[in-house]
Amino acid sequence: MTDDIAASLSALIPQGYLRAAVNLANIALVRLDPKTGAFEGVSPQLAREFAERLGCRVEFVAYPSAASILDRVDQNEWDIAFLAADPAREDRLLFSPAYALIEGTLVVREATPYRTFQDVDAEGVEICVTRNAAYDLYLSRRLAHAKIVHSSTPGEALEMLVEGRHHAAAGVRQALERFAGERKGFRVLAEPFLIIRQTIAVSCSRHAAGRLVREFVEEALQQGFSKNVVRDAQSNGVALARE
Repeated sequence: MTDDIAASLSALIPQGYLRAAVNLANIALVRLDPKTGAFEGVSPQLAREFAERLGCRVEFVAYPSAASILDRVDQNEWDIAFLAADPAREDRLLFSPAYALIEGTLVVREATPYRTFQDVDAEGVEICVTRNAAYDLYLSRRLAHAKIVHSSTPGEALEMLVEGRHHAAAGVRQALERFAGERKGFRVLAEPFLIIRQTIAVSCSRHAAGRLVREFVEEALQQGFSKNVVRDAQSNGVALARE
């Protein structure tokens, strides 16, 4: 092992093993099996394969939202984080190329006239949005008329909508469709307002670590993802990125 590689490994896994932060609210990419306690989905599978490449074990650090992961960037709780890339996060994080693309959209009440994002972006409309989620950052820049009402987690945003105080809730398509399937009287807009670029991120202070992460994702994009990653993506309706 060269000195450069050893230094990069030390920067990436100072504890000697890989700590991977995952967002439990993003059910398109992460699931916790209640029976086994095992993490499943595209993101955990990539973490396992990355750890295997590094020659170490992986431990998952679970958070209820992307914001809670971001809040701990400087607390030495994780080494890599599965997060969406966004310009507003670039002052704190280095992002790999995107490994997956998921849709951000809106859920509304069945009886409302809203059919498109443009319909919802109207005066007097309130949209429940998880604070500092990728779709929150995007909507904060994009909305011209509608008002954002923040929640702490995606689940809380949906409950706020159910309580009848607001007009729509934003989120990842898979989570919103599961919600609408379990609750009568709601529907998900067919049109996404955002294609979310999912990446593996490290702290901005860890450039050597960032190079290792970037190389891992670039290799997967060039050579193709493993059968396990492809299987998990297909079973959850996730589009894997291409070079």
